[in-house]
Parts: sequence; C-alpha cells; structure tokens
Amino acid sequence: MRKPNLFIIGAPKCGTTALSEYLREHPAVFVTQPKEPHFFSKDFPYYYSPGHATLDHYLRLYEDAGPEHLAVCEASVWYLYSQVAAEEIIGFAPDARIIVMVRNPVEMMPSLHSQMLFVQDEDRPDPKAAWDLQAVRRDGRSVPATCRVPAFLQYGDACSLGAQVERLFATVPREQVKVIVFDDFRRDPLGVWREVLDFAGLPDDGRTEFPVVNANKRHRNATIARFSQRPPAPLVAASRLVKRLTGRSRLGVLRWLKDRNRTVGERTAISPEFTRELEDYFRDDVALLGRLLDRDFSAWVN
Repeated sequence: MRKPNLFIIGAPKCGTTALSEYLREHPAVFVTQPKEPHFFSKDFPYYYSPGHATLDHYLRLYEDAGPEHLAVCEASVWYLYSQVAAEEIIGFAPDARIIVMVRNPVEMMPSLHSQMLFVQDEDRPDPKAAWDLQAVRRDGRSVPATCRVPAFLQYGDACSLGAQVERLFATVPREQVKVIVFDDFRRDPLGVWREVLDFAGLPDDGRTEFPVVNANKRHRNATIARFSQRPPAPLVAASRLVKRLTGRSRLGVLRWLKDRNRTVGERTAISPEFTRELEDYFRDDVALLGRLLDRDFSAWVN
C-alpha cells in the first residue's frame, strides 16, 4: 500500500482547496477523499481519536493509489497551526514534500471567521464580535456547543502565519518545503502551478485554466445547516453501520443535502477601524514571515 509523499498543510482560506483540486485532476497525482484527514494533528481531539484514527485506518485512504501516481497527497489545512503535526509527518515520512500557502492575515481573519460560521464552529455573525471574544473563549467560556476545536476560534493565533512557518522551518528541512503566497497564486496561477509541479517532481499536464474553488459560502436555511453540519449521534451511528454492511466508504446523503443548502455570497465587510486593529495586531508576525521568506509584506499592514 502506498504512503503519502506530498502534504498540503495549510493554512485555511489561503487557496489550499483550489490547489488540491487542481492536483487531483493531474493524472500522476493521487489525493485522498476526504482531502483533509488531519491524522497527524493529535493536539486537535475532534480529528484525532485513538482507536478510530489508527494508522491502518489512515493508510486505507491510499488504497487506490497506483504506480502511475508519482505524488500521493493529502491536504489537511490545520496541520500548520497544530503544534505537533509537522513533527509527526516527518517522523512518518522523512522525505515528504510539504506545501504551505500563506495570506495577508488582515484578509484571512474575516475569511476564516466566515468559514467557521458556515461549518457551525462559530455562532457570532460579526467578525469583530468574534475577535473580541478570544480571551473569554480561551478560558472556555462563550464557546459554541457545536465548535469542534475551540482553538480554531483563536483567530489571532490561527492567522499568525509567521510564527507557524517559523515552527515548521525548525522541524522540516527547508528544501522539503514550498511556501506559496496567496497573492502570487491569485495573480499568476499558471506560474505558481508550474512551480508546484517542479517542486513535486511532476510532469506538466498542460493545465491553463484555474477556476475559482471554495468561494465564500452561505447557507440557504439555518435549520438544515445545523442538521447537515452536525448530524445527530443516532444518525451518525446508523450511517456507520450501513457503510460497514455495504462496504461503502461514503453514502453521500449529507453531502447531497449540504450541496443543496449552499449558496455563494459575499462575507460581512469589516470596518476601517477593525482593519487598523488587525493591521496593528499582525504587524510583527507579518514582518517575521517576510524575514523567513525574504519578502516584503509591509503593504499588508500599512
């Protein structure tokens, strides 16, 4: 059975879904389904549950990877934020190639908030209100009952990509890491795509079209959203039984329901005052990221 040799490890809302989908369509690449198993983020209990997320369970995700697949990939966006995932990955696959995607944190924070709201981790529609609750939530208060991992709502930490990349570089050899800046990906997707192919040792597949993937989403109906995003425990148990009896890995019912309840919409705009607050908060981390990548990102926070 094949093991993964290519990991997209984050960050969320930085283009990882688009890149993983482009890679999935490359004939020499295998990408897991689901794309985000999060097996190595053992500090996030929602994802890592001993007895269920065993190594055998994880490796079965790669059963369909064949000799034609030069890159065997997964894309778990919280690995970069995790304190332990990078070390676990390199312990498991010492020669693995790792892709990181980073973004202006002043843009990333409201985008991440919108995503957390969509998946029912967040219950405050206003990003500024959610930002102001971080200290309270760090103490375990005002955390939504549907939140999978309370650390996801620490937006300041989650969007401090300089600190996260610094931790990664201290763990993984620099030549095994490819950092993509979302601004570059958005401006010149073909150029970045060719860099990714070169980094992963993949032949050019002739791709020239790069459609938008994972645009900002909203629910048509809040009740259906709560049911589909966090289905009742008896329904989950019944689904697992049916999958075990039929030998199917996915039934697709909840996916069908989610797709029909989803629409694309603009996220809530943030005020100029909140923008300046975010710029002040992230200024030092942005400078750190610039030093690590030998880039000038000062325009992000000015």
